[in-house]
Amino acid sequence: MRESLLDVLVCPDCQGELTLLPTRRSGDHIEEGSLKCRQCRRRFRIEHSVPNFVSEEDRGDVIQTTSGFARNWNEFNEIILDNDGLNDELFRDWIAPLDPEAMRGKLVLEPGCGMGRWLKVAARYDPRMLIGLDYSAVAYTAARNLRDLPNVHVVRADILRLPLKQKVEVAFCLGVIHHTPQPERSFKALLEVLSSTGILTVWVYGQENNGWIHRLITPIRVHITSKLPHRVLMSLSMLLTAPLYLAVAASAVLPLPYRRYLRHLRRYPFRYMSHIVYDHLVPEIAHYLSRGELERWVADASLHAHLSERNGNSWRLLVSRVAGTLPSALPRTG
Repeated sequence: MRESLLDVLVCPDCQGELTLLPTRRSGDHIEEGSLKCRQCRRRFRIEHSVPNFVSEEDRGDVIQTTSGFARNWNEFNEIILDNDGLNDELFRDWIAPLDPEAMRGKLVLEPGCGMGRWLKVAARYDPRMLIGLDYSAVAYTAARNLRDLPNVHVVRADILRLPLKQKVEVAFCLGVIHHTPQPERSFKALLEVLSSTGILTVWVYGQENNGWIHRLITPIRVHITSKLPHRVLMSLSMLLTAPLYLAVAASAVLPLPYRRYLRHLRRYPFRYMSHIVYDHLVPEIAHYLSRGELERWVADASLHAHLSERNGNSWRLLVSRVAGTLPSALPRTG
């Protein structure tokens, strides 16, 4: 971590100020050390240049899902980072209708940053400070990948115990809260760290048009594939990618089911597509959220919002407490 990160961090347990106790530095990076809370006296380790606020008593309800994703991100780290142009295109698509230029000069947060794919893209839009959080040890991979980006910081933390004292101005959370035990609770936790005029955009799996996945694939994922050893699941993912790759090619001329989604996948190289297959097979936790449920979240929190479907099988939700902060000419609710 860099010392400038201390300006926005706070003890997640008591909200006390933190004192930096470095033990090893490398340039402007603090590689090892600790952060000590001045109020409750608790210490949090800094390891591999990442402050770690995850409790030593791992949450049993999320450890399988988060560690499974960490193995996935680490396995496919190079192929993902090598596709810069694709990642920029995907990022813009996932956060639409939010213009990434809205991040310029802002304090920006990504909860569930994985190995830093979206942080690397978002950094190009010159946020004042860009903070990525992840529960798992993949945060160390993200810090290594993004080490040379001076406005990017990585923290290991729980989405329900965010160690932030400054309110963020923009937050994007892509494909994360539907993998938490209580997606609505995670959504509310993000709202708590959003400034009064801040913008939050999330992307989630949709219940609509995914009923067969929930009925057929979910039991297989929960009871079988999520429990497979990494190498076995890797081999299975590569095997299943082959017919998917053929279906993607055929979707250009045939009216196949999920055609919009298949045509979207045409831009992915084979190995990148294997990462997506693994991603769908590894977690125990995956919720498919309906439009009605998302609209209820918006109404309960008295938010202004724009809700749009993506590829007919997922939802993009853009929210703010103040109508004027949303992109212009958008329909709003709330």
